[in-house]
Amino acid sequence: MKSKEHNEEYFYLHGKDVYSVQSLLATLGLQQQNSIYKDSSNDFIRWPFSAADFFEAVTKTPVADVQLSPADRAEIDSIDAEINGYKASGDTISHQDRIKELRGRKKQILSSAAVKAGGDEAAIVYKKFVEINDSVTVQKKLPQFSKVVWPYKEQMPYFSAGLESFAEAVAKGEPTAITGGPCFFGEHEVDMIFTLSDGSQKVYDFTTRRRTGGERLSEEAEFTKSHAEQFVDVSFVSHKTLLTTEEYDSILYLFELAAATNSCLTLPIVDASYEKYLDAMLESLGEDIRKKAMTRFRNVARPIIDMYLDLFEFFKKKYPKVKCLLMHGDDKEKLGLYYEKRTPFVEKNSTRRIISGIKEKVESVKDYITLPALPYYFWGIKNVLEVDYLGETDSFWKCRKMHKGEMNLSALLYPIKISSDGWRTIFSTDLEHKEYIKREDYGKR
Repeated sequence: MKSKEHNEEYFYLHGKDVYSVQSLLATLGLQQQNSIYKDSSNDFIRWPFSAADFFEAVTKTPVADVQLSPADRAEIDSIDAEINGYKASGDTISHQDRIKELRGRKKQILSSAAVKAGGDEAAIVYKKFVEINDSVTVQKKLPQFSKVVWPYKEQMPYFSAGLESFAEAVAKGEPTAITGGPCFFGEHEVDMIFTLSDGSQKVYDFTTRRRTGGERLSEEAEFTKSHAEQFVDVSFVSHKTLLTTEEYDSILYLFELAAATNSCLTLPIVDASYEKYLDAMLESLGEDIRKKAMTRFRNVARPIIDMYLDLFEFFKKKYPKVKCLLMHGDDKEKLGLYYEKRTPFVEKNSTRRIISGIKEKVESVKDYITLPALPYYFWGIKNVLEVDYLGETDSFWKCRKMHKGEMNLSALLYPIKISSDGWRTIFSTDLEHKEYIKREDYGKR
């Protein structure tokens, strides 16, 4: 879905951007021939993907203030002052379009300086931690990637960090592991229904995605807190009867890379994290209502767990040489060991500062930023490659930071494919465009 307000290669989505590498190059003021993407395929350059607006151009030569002209330095100072003014006012939401415009202009100025400093070595990075690469560049960094077979491998952009160090460990024959996997379910697949004393109902889409609300609460938690005395019931309706192609592929990626690099594999199914999110969200309700709600959620969760277990067994048979481990909420023994092993890292003061301040998400966030360390917790493997969705960029660098000196965590992140509706991801689109895969079609992708 293209906006008339942007050039023809720039996509726009309900106030959120659906990018392509080509649109990013244009926005950042880069020329393709003056970047590491000069020889990239057109499919890669034009591949659409959804992400937050945290891209910048970098080069091997750092951009220092002395490389900016006085006029550029004055404009950046003015931009920073205006943005800081909005932040100080406590009202960034009503000025979010202006703030985005200002940040875009700042990136253009810095990108221009980057090009001048680094010649044709300019690259695009996301959230300062992962660099956008095509499949050819990934293969240069991790040669075993040439053996990997999965859908759209050559077309997709990849967001990488530390691949060279992981490749070095593989080359030396050191123990290595692959980890990652899908979200438990996507938007529109599970409804959470609040019933109030007057008979009215409020229906929310039950996912742990980011939402805005007062007092740093999600919309659901805010509603629960403000209407606690009126609650009589919390129930769920699941519309998920199959896995999506995205969920299938996310596990295929793990097994293919594990086989190619002779690595172990861990796959966490994050139903326990969703359960923690739910429990915290319903904290203000009566105990009977909460207990019923938790039981009902487990009843919804188990058929979904079974689908993942079935797919996991399918891949285990297809890749019999790959040592692998799956952990989910009903596996109390593995969960207990996981919580025990992560405790020293979670309780560090430095870790507490990087955990989300959104109250009902704190326990879930502890999971998301420690799950990439499962191979280290269970097997003591220090060289780990996280193969996951682009949205896990934050949890990746937080996990790497909290395990620094103990574990070498690298990343190969991928964008969730835009669905058949043409503008939403498979995760966020409605049921009609989810692209479900039937059991009999496993192995045909």
